[in-house]
Amino acid sequence: MSGQRGFTLVEMLVALSLFAAIAAMGVGLLRGSIDTQEAVQQRLKSMGGMNRLRAVMANDLAQAVQRPTRGVAGEAVPAFAGSASGFAFVHAGASALGGSPRPNVERVGYALVGSEWRREAQPMLDGTALGDGDRLIDEVTAVAVRYRDAVGNWSESWNSEPGDRLPLAVEVRLTRTARPPLTMLFLTAPTLPPPPVVGAPVP
Repeated sequence: MSGQRGFTLVEMLVALSLFAAIAAMGVGLLRGSIDTQEAVQQRLKSMGGMNRLRAVMANDLAQAVQRPTRGVAGEAVPAFAGSASGFAFVHAGASALGGSPRPNVERVGYALVGSEWRREAQPMLDGTALGDGDRLIDEVTAVAVRYRDAVGNWSESWNSEPGDRLPLAVEVRLTRTARPPLTMLFLTAPTLPPPPVVGAPVP
């Protein structure tokens, strides 16, 4: 029909510009959604690592026992030895690997190795050394450990004497790259009082 006509060049350019702007907005929204999803996944992964770290350490320390050991050269090793950068102790509740006969107690150590906070295990209680262990968390730049005694005092080292005493609580502060410091507080197993002497007079 003589009254019909197509789009002018200006109208086509305006329409293409609008489509291009809408497409660019859509790509930006999609990119933002993907970035957000990746950030959430990374955050969940980090939280999972933190929860595992806390669970492992809490489980070990809650079952600490007053059991001294012997080192590779036969030297006496206290039941709980702690410094400002790590600690080692004996805990109950260990499981036998592969069904092999093994006591249900195990000596473990926590220490900063390079930039990793690691849990080291000792294959046998006496006559062996702590192994390389497993990484619990990485990107650690510094660690500070404190120990609380029976009267509420905190110190940066722990001496099990006398009587292979255990700290009542252990505080671990980990500083990580580009993250706020992580401070964790753990309670240890209560120290059992000595058994009564048979025939001793009752006070």
